[in-house]
Amino acid sequence: MKANKINYTLHILKGRKTIQTYRSFKIRRFRNYIALINWQNCDFRVYLKVSYGSEFHNSGVYKTKEDLLFALDTFADPAIAKYLYGE
Repeated sequence: MKANKINYTLHILKGRKTIQTYRSFKIRRFRNYIALINWQNCDFRVYLKVSYGSEFHNSGVYKTKEDLLFALDTFADPAIAKYLYGE
């Protein structure tokens, strides 16, 4: 049986349009991408979605880097995957 992977997705929103999208299965690569975003004059929002397979996900829209990283740490908690998949 194939192991379930956690998928991290990010959409940068300006108004109602998505101006950039990024997806990764690796949290380290995903955090490095977040660090590259210019947060100084933030006139955009960031939509974060963490999927735990096809049935479960957590998501939210964030305005600051601190809020986004806090949500990412919360959503990527290994206890969630252990609860869902019994690993």
